[in-house]
Amino acid sequence: MDTVLVFGDQLNRRIGALAAHEPGECRVLLVESEALLRPERHVQRLHLVITAMRRFAEELRDAGYDVDLRRAPTMAAGIEDHVEEHRPDRVIATEANSRAGRALCEGLGIEQVRSNQFLRHHDELATWAEGRRSLKLEDFYRWTRTELGYLMDGDQPVGGRWNLDADNREPPPDDASIFTEPQASRLDRVDEEVLASLPDGKGAEPVGWWATSRRAALARLRHFVDHELVRFGTYEDAMTARSWSLAHSTLSPYLNLGLLLPDEVCDRVEEAYRSGAVPLNSAEGFIRQVIGWREYVWGLYWLWPDHADSNALGHDGDLPPMFTGEASTDMACMATPSRACTSGRGSTTSPG
Repeated sequence: MDTVLVFGDQLNRRIGALAAHEPGECRVLLVESEALLRPERHVQRLHLVITAMRRFAEELRDAGYDVDLRRAPTMAAGIEDHVEEHRPDRVIATEANSRAGRALCEGLGIEQVRSNQFLRHHDELATWAEGRRSLKLEDFYRWTRTELGYLMDGDQPVGGRWNLDADNREPPPDDASIFTEPQASRLDRVDEEVLASLPDGKGAEPVGWWATSRRAALARLRHFVDHELVRFGTYEDAMTARSWSLAHSTLSPYLNLGLLLPDEVCDRVEEAYRSGAVPLNSAEGFIRQVIGWREYVWGLYWLWPDHADSNALGHDGDLPPMFTGEASTDMACMATPSRACTSGRGSTTSPG
């Protein structure tokens, strides 16, 4: 029997290698790497990832999959221990979302299948970039939107304008109560078990704001589309201490973990616009973040492998202490801690 290795940011049955295997056709391996559970990481991030992995494992078991969820000192050790114990015919994985993950798979002889976790595979951006003197986001966005068909009337953008960013720069309203509080889930036994297994980290302990299952992530998507998307465009760039979330979706963690996929998010947003529930500037502004910025940055990550260490501007100074909470500042955006991320165990005033 084959083993399908699922990384902690691929938690969806529609993704890659797992999508090609039905229950009974494979064993699924998920590894909680202790090397990644470093105390300098935010406790809410650690809780989110590990809890989501455990809930996904239960989801797969309920669907009839044979699942090996194990904690190990490193990813490599967990995979090697699994292979020694179960002797699979082969280990298959969806292309990892990081160079380190792909190098790990190559080093261990793990077969990788093409990822469909993004709407455009990064080799498509590489093809688009060939021969271009500059790689402007706006050009990439228009090309991607045309190819995918979002908010299009034939070969032209709905409303005659590609980008409505000029309409999305209003200051925050005097009455911040128009923004709803993000949904929250009640912490249960799984949450408590995960928290007990984590090192003491930075930030406040979770209170249920971050969904740790696909079902809860879908509920967050519905809440955003039904209640906040209508205001998203207008207040997209606004900041205020009276609301930590404003009209933002807070869906990025679920897209990054695979609990939500970008097509289902963009489909719901376009449906809301086409039905007349939200204005065009909100729908276009949000879809641009997903099929524009997110896909663009993802593609550049693979196109420019040395970019993270390039330091083209020669910035070699230490990080100002206000960013770590070691000094005060009059900058309102840094001086006001987020209720979502700060206080509690190992508290910090970093915005997280």
